[in-house]
Amino acid sequence: MNISTNRRQDPRISAPSTGVRIRKRGLGFHRWNTSTLVNVSASGIAVSSSNLRLNTLNKVDFELSLEGKKVSGSAIVCHITDNGPNKKYGLLFIQANTEISQLRNTPLFSSDQAKRLGEDFAERFLHQRDVNTENNELKKHHQLMLDAVKSMTTRLGEMGLKIKDENGVVLAPHHAINTSSNRDLSFPALTSSNEIARFSVSTIKAENNANGGYLYQLSSGDQIQNLSDLLDYICTCFDQIAVPA
Repeated sequence: MNISTNRRQDPRISAPSTGVRIRKRGLGFHRWNTSTLVNVSASGIAVSSSNLRLNTLNKVDFELSLEGKKVSGSAIVCHITDNGPNKKYGLLFIQANTEISQLRNTPLFSSDQAKRLGEDFAERFLHQRDVNTENNELKKHHQLMLDAVKSMTTRLGEMGLKIKDENGVVLAPHHAINTSSNRDLSFPALTSSNEIARFSVSTIKAENNANGGYLYQLSSGDQIQNLSDLLDYICTCFDQIAVPA
């Protein structure tokens, strides 16, 4: 199974210079920081900032106003690049209070706030329960990978993509994602013999890895270095087994 180097991205729309409020999620108190919106796509946004201090896989809350509409929600940092004196952050939506393409003015419902509160308490509980810091960090990176893949595949289904699984059943991408008892994630993809089979991916620790010591191990034996490349890879796999609209 070969890993494609072609990057598949939603069309990105350059946005007017507007402020985006970003707040890191997790344990402790985190202040809101104002960044500059760079572009918008169906699955995320890119922002530029000189004072944000984020790492790949960090979860954040965001708020912005675009064309008079308020958009807010949560996202995962999937890409970081230097942009002159600033850093450019690519954020993949986990949840947004409105369809970004339609920019409907929908309030942040109390149920969404309750969901975020529950997620934060779950993460805090596991952090306090697990005395093995290294193992806890591995679980954290693996859970963020699961969140990102499920969010992406759900959005692909909402946008009309249909694929065939290993049994020949036509279904939306998020319905083809399975999680095993040890929480490894699996998905259908083409084999080298051009047949559809199920491949799994797990998060592993790798010393001296430039992306923070964690990478993604596929059941095929291939390894992927970061979350952004993993999402691109799964998109490429789905493109190969997509059903014509």
